[in-house]
Amino acid sequence: MINQVMHAWQQEYPTITKEEIEMIEKAEKKLKKMGFTQVRVRYHKNIARIEVQENEFKKFLNMRKKIVNEMKKLVFPYITLDLQGYRSGSMDEGL
Repeated sequence: MINQVMHAWQQEYPTITKEEIEMIEKAEKKLKKMGFTQVRVRYHKNIARIEVQENEFKKFLNMRKKIVNEMKKLVFPYITLDLQGYRSGSMDEGL
């Protein structure tokens, strides 16, 4: 059973590179500089799934053009807002 779980996890979350980690850190720093209090950028191949507090959704949508421009500078071709909002451990939800 553990082997099946590990195999599924590795398929869903392949090894992340140092460069990808740095890209995620830069994205989170940029969003915090824009005034978001709790933020996570989740990396899914070529998608940046951004989690912010639900009470900051309106702010996010009002700033969406700036956010998209900044994320694309970091080479994220697709940017999404997670409609469930910020939550700890969300990368593990699919397991």
